[in-house]
Amino acid sequence: MDQGHGNDCLRCHAPLAEQKALMALERGWPNAPAAPPPGWVPADLHLRGLACAACHVRRHERFGPPARPGAPAIEGRKPHGGFVAEAAFSDSRFCSTCHQFAPDGRRVNGKLLENTYEEWRASRHAREGRACQACHMPERRHLWRGIHDPEMVKRALGREVTAARLDAGRARVTVRLANRGAGHHLPTYVVPKIMASVYLRGPGTHMLVGQHVVGRTLNVALDREIADTRLAPDATHEFAFDIAVGPGRWRAVLRTEVAPGEHYERMFADMRRRNPGLDEATRAQLDEALGKAVAARFFLDELEVAIPEAPADAPARVAN
Repeated sequence: MDQGHGNDCLRCHAPLAEQKALMALERGWPNAPAAPPPGWVPADLHLRGLACAACHVRRHERFGPPARPGAPAIEGRKPHGGFVAEAAFSDSRFCSTCHQFAPDGRRVNGKLLENTYEEWRASRHAREGRACQACHMPERRHLWRGIHDPEMVKRALGREVTAARLDAGRARVTVRLANRGAGHHLPTYVVPKIMASVYLRGPGTHMLVGQHVVGRTLNVALDREIADTRLAPDATHEFAFDIAVGPGRWRAVLRTEVAPGEHYERMFADMRRRNPGLDEATRAQLDEALGKAVAARFFLDELEVAIPEAPADAPARVAN
């Protein structure tokens, strides 16, 4: 990247001035500092991503949230020698600096690439006073809980599977997905995907009968939208498959795979493929990044329902 494109990324992913200066020195960008960084700046600070100071330091002052009502007073030496208390740390607007593009920001198919804060503002979660930090930083812990966290996804995503016998040789499996817990689109950004796959299990059979992908899929260049099947807050989506099933004991199984870095998987592989002359160190970094993105995938608990043996039987249903 040139410096302009690089700074677009660094603005959120490594926003400190010192990080930008180190990156400029490493990449040989035009306005790199003439002098090396002071000794207190770690040489790899630009590779550490979102460091504490990005949120907690302004003008060489330290800031943090006010004490919670009823919290015991801190006696003796305070962390970092004390800090300025700011209510902003409990306000969703604090997160919008990186999680909301400006109205004139980058758009694909007419939609902002990053629109999380506005999605939240339009939801009942905003009306009910539930800020971003309440879910992603519970009890003020820096957990950054989100799409990488199986428990978080299970709370956000409602799943229901219904199986009905149509006739002696056919059955219908209906899957209903719901965004029951996320205060923004699920998933909100273009990188993650949720794959809901329906399998048929029966005598000597285990086969995929259909799949639905939840997410916003763009090409690797992020300039063309392929599909947008995200779930808005409290929205649902239903899809069904008619499948051939004879007599016997048959079961429909919903397998849900979450790929937190699906876009990165395609992007890193594409970069590797398009640039066969990359130096060894860059190739190694790409391979490591691709491996981490793939390794982050996980499955939610399977939902399994017995297919009724006769059309007169009541449909079977299971939900999480």
